[in-house]
Amino acid sequence: MYPPPYQTDAPLTGTHATDPGHFLAPLPAGTVLLVDALKTGRAKLFSAPRRVLICRALQEVPAFLAQLEAARKDGAHLAGFFAYEFGFAFEPKLAASHQDTGELLAWFGVYDAPQDLTLAEVFALLAQASGGAEASVSGLSYDMDRTRYAEAFSAVQHHLAVGDIYQANLTMRARFAHHGPVEAQFARLLRRQPVPYAAFIKLEDRAILSLSPELFLERRGEALRTRPMKGTAPRGRDTAEDAAIAARLASDPKQRAENVMIADLMRNDLSRVTEAGSVAVHDVFAVERYRSLHQMVTGVSGRLLPGIELPAIIEGLFPCGSITGAPKLSAMQIIRAQETGPRGVYTGSIGAIAPSGDFSFNVAIRTLVLKEDGTGEAGIGSGVVFDSGAAPEYDECLLKLRFLTAPDESFELIETLGWTPEECYLLLARHLARLTDSARYFGFACDPAGIEAQLAELARGFTGPQRVRLLLAADGAVTLTHADFVPTATGEVWPVTLSSTRTSAEDRFFFHKTTRRALYDESLKTAMAAGFKEILFENEDGFLTEGSFTNLFIARHGRLLTPALKHGVLPGTLRAALLDKRLAAEADLTCADLFSGAPVYVGNSLRGLVRVQLVLPEEKA
Repeated sequence: MYPPPYQTDAPLTGTHATDPGHFLAPLPAGTVLLVDALKTGRAKLFSAPRRVLICRALQEVPAFLAQLEAARKDGAHLAGFFAYEFGFAFEPKLAASHQDTGELLAWFGVYDAPQDLTLAEVFALLAQASGGAEASVSGLSYDMDRTRYAEAFSAVQHHLAVGDIYQANLTMRARFAHHGPVEAQFARLLRRQPVPYAAFIKLEDRAILSLSPELFLERRGEALRTRPMKGTAPRGRDTAEDAAIAARLASDPKQRAENVMIADLMRNDLSRVTEAGSVAVHDVFAVERYRSLHQMVTGVSGRLLPGIELPAIIEGLFPCGSITGAPKLSAMQIIRAQETGPRGVYTGSIGAIAPSGDFSFNVAIRTLVLKEDGTGEAGIGSGVVFDSGAAPEYDECLLKLRFLTAPDESFELIETLGWTPEECYLLLARHLARLTDSARYFGFACDPAGIEAQLAELARGFTGPQRVRLLLAADGAVTLTHADFVPTATGEVWPVTLSSTRTSAEDRFFFHKTTRRALYDESLKTAMAAGFKEILFENEDGFLTEGSFTNLFIARHGRLLTPALKHGVLPGTLRAALLDKRLAAEADLTCADLFSGAPVYVGNSLRGLVRVQLVLPEEKA
């Protein structure tokens, strides 16, 4: 157990050296890992704290902040968290309603300099600490069902209607069972939700995992900035849909109104601790893309008053206005009355303080608390304004939890290229463009120039036609394999069949060529065993889509018709070339078109166009 508030001078048990290779067992209590997995790909590892500073009661808050500042001035680095309720100490009306329960209001380790890690080293550290074990969650439940949420929402709406507040961030809690090492859980979530302000904190009896995309406060010298996040939209199925969704989000009146409210609140908060006239707003209504959603952000910055230190900054601005509402105090009182219990670290803040006084803190959203007994909790919420609806806001909460609940998406991107002595790589520019587009969509690292150089080097040893398979991993690693290739004979007609399994136009993986293709691979294997060369698919609405490794074309009136991408179709490179040359056009095609007597073809850049004959399984028999 940790000693009484505030500190212990004894190092925590189980401490290892800061070399990641030393962590061959679970990370010891007192470890803090802060990761930017989106922008810089760097992390800071804080381990073996000299002592730990703890706050459990509101009356201890002033002394606790003073201890943080004293440790910082003594040359220490600090890393840890403030719980949401820590901010109640700065508002007498909130403090009067708070009952101290002994739960942590703040926790900070006092460290020597942290170790800088690359993202690859972070994942290696987590894999070593978890022994390569996997992690998962199950048994998800919520402290508010739709009915209970609607009641709380209605109460908040009443306060909005009478003018007590003009925005409130109403939250609820999800509870679940977690399985596997907490280090493996963090690695799993960090891979699926690479964000700039991720954090892992290991305590004696629990671990805190934060996958936050939002900056609360950052100090660099005398500059203080915040980047409140307000406004949410789902991801599209490809980059074109993403761009359209982002544009709609940026121009949506309701989302913009909420964003303006919170940006104004943060601007007013910053003015408490910055020089008059120095506060500026920038990147207004910018939309940032994450794995599972889009978020609207606005930047606010200012120049700090001379001599101002961390305690005054935290007192003036904590908690972040983007997770309270506005006016801040009224909103905090109202949502406290409607939520089922304390938020804890959720919507608090996690970060680090350097000896120079510089610091960076996230807004602790997308944040889990995993206890030793196998139970876990995560908070989720949304901003409510006068014209909000209970059902859409509840749905937004569930959307924000997709980083935890969505199926794991460990996969690689694929490109299959043909090479001939006469033409070298066929449609290479189109293959690289598609690969780059999918990499951008999924957030994979991709160096198209470097890949082209690797392909050129590989081809130096080719003498005859080759089939080249390119795999791109999330970290940008490229794997190239090749085999001799025999082109399809001129005039050859392939027997093909139609799958009884329907695809989904809503599944984004049909719009990208990835290793997540079990349906196609298994269906093709079965079809080939029955004597077919390819198998065709239709979606849930009865529209034809594509073959397992080819695009589909039907000749009509001197032109090739091919299924529209919107039905769940891979944008094949040969298909794109034919469309650009106006030799093909998109159309909504059904099985009736296959039996119309018009010539049917399949094709890709490797095989070209191949005439096919449709044979149903019963006809083959």
